[in-house]
Amino acid sequence: MINSNPFLIHAQENVIVKNPDAKSWVFEVGKNGNLWVDFLQITDDLDVIVSLQGEAAKCKINCAYLLNKNNKLNINIKVLHKHKNTTSEQHIKGIATDESAISFKGIIEIPKSSQKCDGRQHHRGLILSPKAKIEATPQLEIWADDVVCAHGSAIGPLDANQLFYLQTRGLPERDAKQILLNSFLGDLMPEEFSDTIQKWMGENV
Repeated sequence: MINSNPFLIHAQENVIVKNPDAKSWVFEVGKNGNLWVDFLQITDDLDVIVSLQGEAAKCKINCAYLLNKNNKLNINIKVLHKHKNTTSEQHIKGIATDESAISFKGIIEIPKSSQKCDGRQHHRGLILSPKAKIEATPQLEIWADDVVCAHGSAIGPLDANQLFYLQTRGLPERDAKQILLNSFLGDLMPEEFSDTIQKWMGENV
């Protein structure tokens, strides 16, 4: 049984970090500051607020979720561009199986005074069983007019053609699924999380 939710802070330059219970994080990024953090959610909800408070502040938030049985997760990530010339990236990917349910809500907020900002948010979810549910709500709250912003969400099953191709090469269906799922998460999660991911795959795929 996996009981931990790993996180890894790659970069923390001119950043104040607040995490009262390890499930709720607040990051305040100052002028020329840089934040890059990865989260892997399996058993607990996650709430993240990033406040870009100084010019040229930037952040990158990567988050993956793995959900099984009848477990439920809520993931909320909010990035506030409180100063001009700030940059944010959110990359979220996840897998839901059995009768599990995940709710992801991501917000990028840019007030009128924060011009020349760049905010991007992308979510992809894979559903491995008919009763699993993934609900994604990406939101842009943009009041400035000189910005570059984008968001998107895609939810669906494993690619049947890719699965069939691997099986025609002699791989059992279970092994083929694990290869595709590892590839799905491999470009997002760091090597430090690989043992936890592989254990979950072995128990649930």
